[in-house]
Amino acid sequence: MNITIKIHNEKGLSSYTSPKVSIIVATYRRNETLRKALQSLITQTYSNIEIIVVDDNADINWNETVENIVNDIETSDGIEIIYIKNNNNKGSAETRNIGIEIATGEYVTFLDDDDLYLPDKVKKQLEHMIQEGSDFSLTDLWLYDENGNLIEKRRRDYIKDLSSDSLIIYHLLYHMTGTDVMMFKKMYLLNIGMFSPINVGDEFYLMQKAIEGKGIFSYLPGCEVKAYVHSETDGLSSGDGKVLGENVLFEYKKKYFDILTKKEQRYIKMRHHAVLAFAEFRRGKYFSMTKNLCLSLIFSPTKLVNLFISRK
Repeated sequence: MNITIKIHNEKGLSSYTSPKVSIIVATYRRNETLRKALQSLITQTYSNIEIIVVDDNADINWNETVENIVNDIETSDGIEIIYIKNNNNKGSAETRNIGIEIATGEYVTFLDDDDLYLPDKVKKQLEHMIQEGSDFSLTDLWLYDENGNLIEKRRRDYIKDLSSDSLIIYHLLYHMTGTDVMMFKKMYLLNIGMFSPINVGDEFYLMQKAIEGKGIFSYLPGCEVKAYVHSETDGLSSGDGKVLGENVLFEYKKKYFDILTKKEQRYIKMRHHAVLAFAEFRRGKYFSMTKNLCLSLIFSPTKLVNLFISRK
């Protein structure tokens, strides 16, 4: 039985709607965390969903593992899990695009294969988007370590003005990202060209395209997702891939410096070197870590301290 959402319009009248939401899970080299991720989806309090698992392993043994996990998940209320297998490894961005293209939902959201949705995630964000009439939306983002301890809260309370001009500045400064906490109308995703084929920072570029596409944006405070940060990983989000991606992103941001104040430019430079310092710390390159930390302090020592405090 599908749950309906009650909407109040400006005249105080109520209507009911139950649009389908497609949840896309791109997966690569995950088994138990994938199983838990999918389990968190079939227990959503909003049931008019389809789950699209796109397997990017391109390996017969891993393909069999992922397909078995999908087949083992017991769904209810007519929830469908669609399994798609890439013949060649395509990376996270193109893999998600494959899911978007086959999605039949009016709305699309995402879940990384090592993260979890809390039970009301889809219902609350969908209700919010319908109420606001938005084309894309974002919530806060809570980050956890492998032991389930909350280590960081990324609040978006800096969002004061919903105009495109203001949103692009917020995004350049603070990164309005986290694929788990984004939701889009499918047609809007198609109109802006979906994810760019970039595997590091692909969510940053997607949000930028969404903002510049002049669609209606809305922000829902709070978080209904548990996103995990792994201290040891050889993926693209750390190591050489992380450093390269961060440097490319920084050069890209420089193209927008003419719309930023000098203070905002210094903040971006501070943040860039702070991210590099942390990335170098994670891979044990302490000389480079120290160098980037010093540069970060030079550009804005107060903002660096505030950056760490604000994420507690």
